[in-house]
Amino acid sequence: MLVVKKNRMNTILIWLFLIGLGLVCLFIFGIFNTCLDFFLSYFYTRHKVLRRRQRPSRIFLVRHGQSQANIDTTLYARIADHDIELTEKGHEQAIEAGKKLHSLIGKESVYVYMSPYTRSKQTWSYIRKSFSPLQIITEREDPRLREQEFGNLANLTTLPQIFEERDRLGHFFYRFSCGESGADVYDRVSLFLDTLFREMDNGHHDPTQNIIIVAHELFMRLFLMRYFRWTVDELQNLKTFNNCEICQLIKIDGVYTLNGHRRPPTQSS
Repeated sequence: MLVVKKNRMNTILIWLFLIGLGLVCLFIFGIFNTCLDFFLSYFYTRHKVLRRRQRPSRIFLVRHGQSQANIDTTLYARIADHDIELTEKGHEQAIEAGKKLHSLIGKESVYVYMSPYTRSKQTWSYIRKSFSPLQIITEREDPRLREQEFGNLANLTTLPQIFEERDRLGHFFYRFSCGESGADVYDRVSLFLDTLFREMDNGHHDPTQNIIIVAHELFMRLFLMRYFRWTVDELQNLKTFNNCEICQLIKIDGVYTLNGHRRPPTQSS
């Protein structure tokens, strides 16, 4: 009888020991997991901060200079849009834009993306005269930076009606027949931004660089809309960019801002 009681007591003690050991293990592993989560979170945040610090200090969006079609819209019916060239005034605007960019960039290096359209490439060819060849790291054409496709505008009599209808319905949602809407261009902008920031985060760029993007007016506004996550209504109120106007995005704590702001500039701002 005493032996049975003793065995039962031993069994109870063993179970208590095992339960206690299990609780201790859970406690220890709980602390371990908590510590592991903390360090992983810290290193992830730290990596994110360091990655942002490695991004170029500034991004410059530049609209092309005055084009022939800016003076005469009927050219769209006679010349392929991508072949439309700058006017003499457009050349002068591009030269002035180059001087202004150089005054902002100084001796720092530049990495250039440009639309494949003739007027954009001509604009950059005049801008680059203000820079030393040693400053220019790369010049890349990217088809995603092209102008909005206006479709087949061969009928001159309908051109005024088409542009009037676009203004009435809104530049973002109106789609040209056989062409694009602003929303379609927005998708291209999104793809380009994904590539741009992936290259930044993979070490393709560094803080000593300045990125220059020579493109088109609508592309510039949609670039800002996409990056700052503005709404369609905010886009409608966003000021338009003149020929060879420069929009400067400055990096603050790894995030790009419009002169310290993230809200869209309006006509009155």
